[in-house]
Order: sequence, then structure tokens, then C-alpha cells
Amino acid sequence: MKKARSVKHREPSRASLEEIPPMDFSKARRNPYAKKIAEQGITVQVGKGRPRKVLEVGGTQPRSVRFPDAVWKRIEKRAQQRGMTLHAALREAILAWLKDVA
Repeated sequence: MKKARSVKHREPSRASLEEIPPMDFSKARRNPYAKKIAEQGITVQVGKGRPRKVLEVGGTQPRSVRFPDAVWKRIEKRAQQRGMTLHAALREAILAWLKDVA
């Protein structure tokens, strides 16, 4: 059995880089949410499921939060009482906290 050869990636030559036409950013696709965010600010969905097309504000970034199991159970119980998912309850609580701070 032959060993796999490692492939060395070489940088493009100066001549090949000069052949590439410059990018015309005026024709580039714009962020469809940028105008809405600039006008209305960012909103975060609190309810279940994917937001309707008119309510989307762009990408979100997942983060993790560590709580003891007892705290998670209390959050889950409270969310169930209000008919919400656990993560929706967390989003609502964080947004309420941010409003109090500002």
C-alpha cells in the first residue's frame, strides 16, 4: 500500500493575481436585513419556531450558559407555566434585563 503524498499548497503567482479583475462591490449582494435593522433596531424572537419572513433580523450566534441543574429545572418549570420554551424564556429574561440596565 502506497503512502499518501502530502500536497504543498503554493501561493498564486504575481502574474496570475494580476489577471484577476478587481471586484465591483456595487454589484455585490447586499444584506437584506441591514436597512430594517438601521431603521427599527434589532429585535429578538421570543416565541417558538422560526420567525416569519417579515420579522427576521439576520443571523444569530449560539452561546452557552452554565447553571446548576436545580436552576435549569426552575427555569423549565417557569417557562412551562407561561407556555414558553426554555430558550424563549431565557431570551425574554435577558432582553428584560437589558432594558432595565439601559
